[in-house]
Amino acid sequence: MKKIVYTLLFLACTISTFAAQLTGKVIDAGSKQPIDFANVSIMQGDNLITGTITDEKGNFSIEVADGQYTLVVSFMGYSEQRKDITVAGKPLAVGRISLKEDTQVLRDVEVVAQGSSMRFELDKKVFTVDQNIASAGASVTDVLENIPSVDVDQEGNISLRNSEDVEIWINGKPAGLNSENRGQVLQQMPAGTIEKIELITNPSAKFSPEGSAGIINLVMKKDRAAGFYGSIQAGIDYALAKPWTTPPGANAGLNINFNAGPVDGYFNVGYRYHSSNGGSTTDRYNLNGTGSEKLDSSLIASHLTQEGLQTHGGGGMFARAGLNFRLAEGHTLGVSGFGMISTRDKGLGMANSNHRTYLLTDPLGNVMRDFTRDQKGVGSHPGGNATLDYTFELDNHKLNVSGTYNNFGFNMDTYYEQQDLDLITQDTIFSYQDQASWSKEQGIDIKADYEWKPTQQSRLEAGYNYTRSWSKSFADAHNRDADGTVLEELYPYYADFNGRTQNHALYITYGNRFFNKLSIQVGLRGEYYMRHLESFYKDETGAIVDSYAGMEHKKDTAYFQIYPSAYIGYDFGNGHELQLNYTRRVRRPWGHQINPRMDLSDSTNISYGNVDLLPAYSNNLELNYLKTWERHTLSAGVFWKYNEGAIQNVKYMDGNVMKNTYLNITTRQELGIEIVAKNRLFGELLQLTTSANFYWNNIAAVHDTIIHQGDVIPVNLDKQNIFAGSVRLTAQFMFTKDFSGQIRANYRSPRVVAQGTTSHSYSIDLGLRYTLLNKQLALALNVRDLLDSRARRNTTWGDGFWQFSENRWHSRSISFTITYNFGNQQPRRRQGKNDGDMSSGSDDFDDSGNSNMDY
Repeated sequence: MKKIVYTLLFLACTISTFAAQLTGKVIDAGSKQPIDFANVSIMQGDNLITGTITDEKGNFSIEVADGQYTLVVSFMGYSEQRKDITVAGKPLAVGRISLKEDTQVLRDVEVVAQGSSMRFELDKKVFTVDQNIASAGASVTDVLENIPSVDVDQEGNISLRNSEDVEIWINGKPAGLNSENRGQVLQQMPAGTIEKIELITNPSAKFSPEGSAGIINLVMKKDRAAGFYGSIQAGIDYALAKPWTTPPGANAGLNINFNAGPVDGYFNVGYRYHSSNGGSTTDRYNLNGTGSEKLDSSLIASHLTQEGLQTHGGGGMFARAGLNFRLAEGHTLGVSGFGMISTRDKGLGMANSNHRTYLLTDPLGNVMRDFTRDQKGVGSHPGGNATLDYTFELDNHKLNVSGTYNNFGFNMDTYYEQQDLDLITQDTIFSYQDQASWSKEQGIDIKADYEWKPTQQSRLEAGYNYTRSWSKSFADAHNRDADGTVLEELYPYYADFNGRTQNHALYITYGNRFFNKLSIQVGLRGEYYMRHLESFYKDETGAIVDSYAGMEHKKDTAYFQIYPSAYIGYDFGNGHELQLNYTRRVRRPWGHQINPRMDLSDSTNISYGNVDLLPAYSNNLELNYLKTWERHTLSAGVFWKYNEGAIQNVKYMDGNVMKNTYLNITTRQELGIEIVAKNRLFGELLQLTTSANFYWNNIAAVHDTIIHQGDVIPVNLDKQNIFAGSVRLTAQFMFTKDFSGQIRANYRSPRVVAQGTTSHSYSIDLGLRYTLLNKQLALALNVRDLLDSRARRNTTWGDGFWQFSENRWHSRSISFTITYNFGNQQPRRRQGKNDGDMSSGSDDFDDSGNSNMDY
């Protein structure tokens, strides 16, 4: 019986007895570029038998029963093409179908339907920023906050599927964005410069294994429509939450695109100023023993309460430009880059500030310490990126060579005024400190990628990738008097830290397609990674030394690792697709996680890095199902991630002072379900996108020690388990052809961290857009965080403490943006091969029309 069942299952999955596969490709007759979303219809006389649309590469694939038909291909602004075909029980490739522009139709046609804000591809999910009404005048950070499976907090920390170990790329390449700088960069980057955002949770061996959660790829706008065109944008926003002390924010931008024969280019420049208020609360109980999830009042030794009020403001300029030269048939040379300068200063009369009050009491409520601390800071964040790439294509061969250089800096001067209450005399004792810090990060990325299609259904890719980075940071601190005169240097807060890395990587992938149904790809990537860390300190005499209080001067690491990947997909036809993939990935500690610098901002809560951190490895497995209907799409997936040596923030007590550093936790597992549905309802009135993630999270128990300044500190972490989830809903309304709206809402349940839990969070955003003057002028009104609910609340416990902390961001605001489009505004012809394409093997295997599943 088992043999019979297995045989029937195999035959059902590999044999199609009722229909043949019809494939082809639709291109622009003039530019020879693919046309996406073209309509493909199969007709018998006046009767429509079936139909589909082309993908972003211009390819289409459709099942048709045996018989004689008329193939009809059409697209807005083009003349219709018809072709008689005969289907006789085997796959039929109709080749390339060229459409010619119909200028009369282009002038007369009027589009009322709204475009899709999200589409599914087999190796990624793609979100179109142009359709995101609530992103008008916003930054890339604001857009990411509302992408399914992505979370962004007020400090700019980005997580994907509950993990901050995610890579942020630009146009399919690393751009020097890491946990140290990407918050500032993405906050200054205008959303209007982004065409789409791609989520790739399991990239193939062709791409770097860095980031166990995957890659978020920002594809920048680079249209190539003939002629000259662009837009001008300006906007203002104002906070609607108390206290009413922040000035309004503002943004302005200019975008220009042009195409002149073999050369096309683009230039964008924008300015943004933003401000916000926030607050914080901390209740920490110092214990005579080890804390647990529920506070044991019998263990309380003292109680610290802290209340804070923060004001943040800053602005800056962001610019990007690029040129592409089509040197000859098959030869393309491109140069592009971006630059920014972001400031944290008085701006429009407001400095970044933080006011905190502290009260320490004993178990009977008697005051042990009472003080306040005010903080003001000024700083800047300059940086940029430049890329040079060359592509050569000949028949079934393609070679791409690129080089990228990035350089980012950060400078910050912070000043503190502390007022301690003398508990005996009730006098106020004033003290003053300052801390200066700066850092600089540089990097290069050189890639050579070769692709060969030996047959219509197979693909071989191989390549080499070299990366190198340099990081240098410096900090020192002083005690001062009220006039600013330096009284003494605070030697424990001096840090001169340098880091260098090199990485050599080779990869190879092979993919094939069988029966026009089954797609398989396997890949292997080998990397040799080297890291050198070097630190200098000051001793009690002020002398610079290479070791201090047990802290190491140099730390070298070198190792070779392999990262396999595997993919299998099956197309059942009629919109049913199933895929299974596996990758091995790595998280290499860097930046503040390994920098021993201590922060002076809060004397009761000090953070520093751990130079002994090791890489964390993960094994990721996903099973995804995709079903498409004419007006609906459903994606359902199961994912499992197993982390070895997962890096977590760990807290411990040193007297009444809490200290924070990072440790390699033994293991961390996640088993989850991800569901995404896209529905068009009530004609074209409503487009609904719903996403939900539910997962089981487990952190294994660990017993370890931290060696810091000669002290051996035990760290005991209990096993943590939780079932968590998040839900997001985006509703886009097309009230008329010129008037549209959007509602976005999300909810995230409590989840676990290394020593505790993080509570739930939720938010709602609203947006309206109205266009006039034949869509040349667009007006957008948005309300962000309608309920003023964005906050992070943590409950943590460990040896000697139990703590609840809350950080609130008064981010409720209203904004108004006006955009004017000028020049040639003909519909864009999407490029078949653009720099942002992250699909490993996303082109069709043969240009005659046989398509394949994207790898």
